Amino acid sequence: MVTLLLLACTGAPDVTPTEEAPKPTPVAELAGDAVVFVVEDAPFDVGGSVGGLYTWDFGDGETAIGEAVTHAYAAPGRYTIRLTAAWSDGRTDTATATRVAVYEPLATPPTASSALAYLDGALYAVLPDSDEVVVVADNAVVDRLAVCGHPVAVSAGAGRLAVACRDDAVQFWDLATNTLLSEVGFRWGARPVAVAGNYVALAGTGELVHMSGTDIYVTATLPDPGAVATGEGLAAEGATAFYATRFRSPAEGGVVHYEEDTDGGLLDREYLLAPDPGPDSDTDARGLPTLLGAIALSPDGRTLVVAGAKANMDRGLQRDGLALTHETSTRASLRVLDTHTGGQLLRDHFDNRDRVGAVAFTPLGDQLLVAHHGAGIVDILDPFTLTRIGGFQSVGVGLDGIATDGETAWVLSSLTRELVAYQLGTTDEIELARVSLVGTEPLDAELLLGAQVFHAASDPRMATDAYVSCASCHPDGGGDARTWDFTDRGEGFRDTQALFAMPANGPLHWSANFDEVQDFENAIRAHQAGAGFLADDVFATVEDPLGDPKAGLSAELDALAAYVHSFSANVPRSPWRNTDGSQTDAGLRGRAVFVAEGCDTCHAGAELTDAGWDGDTPILHDVGTLLPTSGDRAGGPLTGLRTPSLRGLHATAPYLHDGRAPTLAEALTAHGVTLGEADTADLVAYLLELEGSP
Repeated sequence: MVTLLLLACTGAPDVTPTEEAPKPTPVAELAGDAVVFVVEDAPFDVGGSVGGLYTWDFGDGETAIGEAVTHAYAAPGRYTIRLTAAWSDGRTDTATATRVAVYEPLATPPTASSALAYLDGALYAVLPDSDEVVVVADNAVVDRLAVCGHPVAVSAGAGRLAVACRDDAVQFWDLATNTLLSEVGFRWGARPVAVAGNYVALAGTGELVHMSGTDIYVTATLPDPGAVATGEGLAAEGATAFYATRFRSPAEGGVVHYEEDTDGGLLDREYLLAPDPGPDSDTDARGLPTLLGAIALSPDGRTLVVAGAKANMDRGLQRDGLALTHETSTRASLRVLDTHTGGQLLRDHFDNRDRVGAVAFTPLGDQLLVAHHGAGIVDILDPFTLTRIGGFQSVGVGLDGIATDGETAWVLSSLTRELVAYQLGTTDEIELARVSLVGTEPLDAELLLGAQVFHAASDPRMATDAYVSCASCHPDGGGDARTWDFTDRGEGFRDTQALFAMPANGPLHWSANFDEVQDFENAIRAHQAGAGFLADDVFATVEDPLGDPKAGLSAELDALAAYVHSFSANVPRSPWRNTDGSQTDAGLRGRAVFVAEGCDTCHAGAELTDAGWDGDTPILHDVGTLLPTSGDRAGGPLTGLRTPSLRGLHATAPYLHDGRAPTLAEALTAHGVTLGEADTADLVAYLLELEGSP
């Protein structure tokens, strides 16, 4: 008892409370970038994060608190999410990641025509010069399909490969066995250049056709008599709807045609891509969207990408008082359309890029891959803003196809004969493989080098800033259907000539101001800001394009000349002839009118031109088509024009040196030719049917 009383009197012992154990440093961790579907609740979890309170910012103005939450994005886009891990003592840590919200893809993915197709782990690349489609799997060639003549485009879907061959046919191949299922032939000169699903675009006739078995139904015509055979824009959504572009644009703007076979009949619309208003600068320029051969539908079918080049038709000393420069003549163009309304959602401003050769979406539509034909560059764009989020440099020359499974991007470099694989999903440029596609090179070494020089805008000897190459205005050796104001170059208004019949020994150009193809060294240096292929001291001795020859001084210039002259062997067939290629009765009658009117005096011989020399003087004629806007020649007055060849005339509209005649009948009138209606019709028929020698 005493003890108890003592304790009671003296009180309890002094005990210090135990301090709370210190909390670890807060850690916020987020999984890497991911794709979610619009309006669907997506899970967000803190994973291995450390903290007592977790706050989420979803990047769209919405927030949440908790270790595991859900969130639905109302609109597609690329969002930066932020997770904050915190303790009550004020210590915090944050982490960020990207979530890309997309609409759910269509059950059947859209297909698009391209030089490269991907399906179920295999890639299919066209080799036009070899008449082959090369099959690649696991970054190795596993098969070669011997297809129809000069394949230029493929598409793959539902276990089937469709191949468009510009000589005259479309083939379908079984991809399980890589065997030919069927071939559909087309009339003389039709030139299939794009295929998507059961739809085909014919460059020669401008027709868009739907195939059902071996039956062919013409659904529409996009008149473009100068369309070349590099492949046109064509994309299909299922078996009943498609989009097609007109390769060379009219002056009003780029043309996109849409068709859908509905229960109520055929629905068709056309959308116009207005010229870019600019302004001109060192990073952008005005321009007409044209050469529209790259096209892709988003996986959800809601947007359509249409790409190519833009040509600045508003600039020139006679047009707006400003000289054309290498930065303000032509450059890349890309537009995004709303497929429901046809409204233009976005347009990109590419700097230091030439024409877009191919485009492709990743399978979920969270990235857009854009390959630039001659610049050798692939841009990876945010498809919702067209902001560049990555890309690859120095890919190759002639980028005509691109495909992806979302993890790897494959790029077809047609003129280095390679399929180049890159890793996606990283900020580093990681090249995985370069697959050689050729067995035996079909071109001799000089022609292949010449083709590379012709297309390589990325070569600083060809151009500064990779905007322009020979192919920029002469795709596939044809013309761009544009009339340029070359007044600052000592010329005037000049229609781009096709290269189908360049005189072997000159002179060249409408004004005969060059005497050999190698003289384009002058244009490269002066107008493309290229360094040139000749050493400066050598160039100084041969600078006069009508003086001492440049031939033999540069392997690249000599190869370029050989390649340009090779186009004479590839004049496109005329669809105006009979289906077997023979001349029509009207064409035969027109030949007699041609001779009777003396047209063969100037348009003479196998090349249908008297272009040549009278001693050291070029043969020129003034047939009454010169105007004050026609400008000068070689620093002096323009007294006449070099006679152009008439070979392939059906594919070279518009006509005359300044392109002011849209039709041959108007060109005849400008020449002072006056005939009756029947004779005029026969003469036009003869001219339209010309392919080679008369």
